[in-house]
Amino acid sequence: MLKGLAGDLSGAGDVCHVMHDLSPCLANPYLLPNESIMFSMQSTKEEFTFTNHALLKIAGSNSTTTRKLTERFDYRNETITSIGGKSMSIDVAKAEQADAQDFYKVLEILSRRQIENNRVWEHGCLALKYSSEAMYLTENSGQTLIKQTDETSSWIGELYKRSHPLCYRDVITAAFQELRLVDKMERFQIRK
Repeated sequence: MLKGLAGDLSGAGDVCHVMHDLSPCLANPYLLPNESIMFSMQSTKEEFTFTNHALLKIAGSNSTTTRKLTERFDYRNETITSIGGKSMSIDVAKAEQADAQDFYKVLEILSRRQIENNRVWEHGCLALKYSSEAMYLTENSGQTLIKQTDETSSWIGELYKRSHPLCYRDVITAAFQELRLVDKMERFQIRK
């Protein structure tokens, strides 16, 4: 508690450190089945934990409070560039900026994949709209329309699953590999 109070007074309570051992992370009790922590940054005041499914932000109003607000931002619904419709900043200890910069690059690659997936979804929805308008003008057989509706519903469901995956582990591990950060994956216990 004394350490937290000193951090609040000095302004260091907001400065995050990269977690090398993920077992004491505050986010652990909030993990869903098949969800695992990829990397985490923690200060006395807040924690930013990036899992294969979401960003978990756990923050208190000050360093000494035991009450913390937990926010979950699923990658499926929130693009990294606009988390919850607001920008976030993470203050990182100067000695750990190299690790933080590498994590930034991984998150940028994840964000680009999310944007690409959203574009695929939008193109699919447009294609569906235009094809349904064309079918409306040319086809009026009830049996054919029922079959086409079933096929279309199945197709749009599969497109959604492809463009909005629940788990982004493959994207995150591929980003680490693309950036030649495989040693960091091992150091931070990131599972392939």
